[in-house]
Amino acid sequence: MTTENLTQEEKIRIAMSRKGYTFQKLAEELAISVGYLSDIVRGNRSGGDYMDKLKRILEISDPKK
Repeated sequence: MTTENLTQEEKIRIAMSRKGYTFQKLAEELAISVGYLSDIVRGNRSGGDYMDKLKRILEISDPKK
């Protein structure tokens, strides 16, 4: 399955599923609230450093870099 046409949210949700993460578990690992994580995933907030940590945890590459 190619991920080049997926949105960032879709990539994150697929990676979470593959690695067995729930929003609760990932939020705890990032030390943020589930609501804030949800906003980051949906693109309502940038997340800053948390987005970088999230991508590292889920092993999501950033093609822009």
